[in-house]
Amino acid sequence: SNRFLIQALRAFVQEYSEDIRALPEDAKQAFERLMATTVQKMRSDNLDTRHRIQQYEGIMTLVNDARQKGIIEGLNQAIQSQNTNAGKVPPTYASPTSPAEEAFPETPWKNLIQAFQSDHPGHSEKTRKNYLTVFGELEDVIGNKPVKDITKADVKSFADYLRDKPSHTNPEQTLHHDTIVRNLGNVKTFLKWCVDSGHCPDRGFADIKARAKTTQEKRTRQEDIRRAFTETELRRFFHSPLFTGYKSASTRSRPGHLKTRTADFWFFVVMALTGARTEEVAMIPAKLYDLDGIPCLDLQEAGTKTGNSPRLIPILPDLKKIGLLRYAETQHSKGQKLIPYPSATIENEASGWSKRTNHYLNEIGLTEKNLVTYSFRHTFRQVLRVSGINQEIVDKIFGHETGEVGARYGSNLAGSEARQFLERTHYPIDLDVPPFLYPLKRRVPVFYGLGLME
Repeated sequence: SNRFLIQALRAFVQEYSEDIRALPEDAKQAFERLMATTVQKMRSDNLDTRHRIQQYEGIMTLVNDARQKGIIEGLNQAIQSQNTNAGKVPPTYASPTSPAEEAFPETPWKNLIQAFQSDHPGHSEKTRKNYLTVFGELEDVIGNKPVKDITKADVKSFADYLRDKPSHTNPEQTLHHDTIVRNLGNVKTFLKWCVDSGHCPDRGFADIKARAKTTQEKRTRQEDIRRAFTETELRRFFHSPLFTGYKSASTRSRPGHLKTRTADFWFFVVMALTGARTEEVAMIPAKLYDLDGIPCLDLQEAGTKTGNSPRLIPILPDLKKIGLLRYAETQHSKGQKLIPYPSATIENEASGWSKRTNHYLNEIGLTEKNLVTYSFRHTFRQVLRVSGINQEIVDKIFGHETGEVGARYGSNLAGSEARQFLERTHYPIDLDVPPFLYPLKRRVPVFYGLGLME
């Protein structure tokens, strides 16, 4: 009956007002279909009363209108209209205040950046800088308006900006899909924090997506982007001028008589024989870690700061023969980290090292685009795969690719596990022969708190 319908609608509005306000579009459509069914039934039951049919058709009009005005308001109007025609005027049930109507502060969105970063202390320095870069671009697109006034269209405008932005490395091309996803994701993460913190309403910012992948991006496999070195390529690299003798510091890729072991020399060999990430190698302290008499590179702090896996890496025999222990002692006595960047004014050492390495690879003829600095890590991962070492030990030393699983390990590497790593890990080419291991000027034992070392 009409009375039952009115009571049901009232109860529904009272009990589920908050839920109705947040209904997704498909749920609203389902409710409309339910109302349409109700009207159809009443048409069948009340064919003798044309007036009543028109009355309920009016309800349908109000419900449809609710899609634009807010479904709670539409239902209240429908109930009031029905009861007015019946001679009864029920109390109006006030709809809950919608997010758009709430009183949000007038805070410009950039004023919230510091608080956002303070709430995310786990962000690495690289991540924090990336966020600041993205925020600068967002300001160029939408300005520094109050955060409460940021709309879904603003976020879409930023997504379009990223879609059309030329690549920094190749201005003839636009940004890669992965870069767009990351930068747009940073903005959406920030806006979600703003919503959760009560600074602005949720206007469906998460619905905005990056452009679809191009055909080329879909076809490109990860191994096509960067791959491991072949044995032939490794021999070419380790028999290049930096290891056999170079002309000068500015012409390190040309053959010559200089054999001073530069920072580039140590960066390359540590990258190759540890599998550590570029940003980790750039931060390794010179003070080694003594694990039951086994000297290790200490990536516990570097891994934490870079958001990767804090861990220890036992120093392989090849690195000892090259003279890494003595070099580390010298650097430690100077109060320096293991491998300082050649320029003291560089802002991002990891990026600088990556560019220097890629440039050197190109200069010595290793010009394939998928051979990059990270290829050393891929190569070392292959070395570990064929070593027969337990995967848990591999994760403890190599670090998990995502920085999540491996982060559980790292500092709890046992001495027995380190010895297994040293015994079973063999680089794919023999480095213990000239010209790579050119004679050192002196071979004097050095005491480093870890026992006698070369």
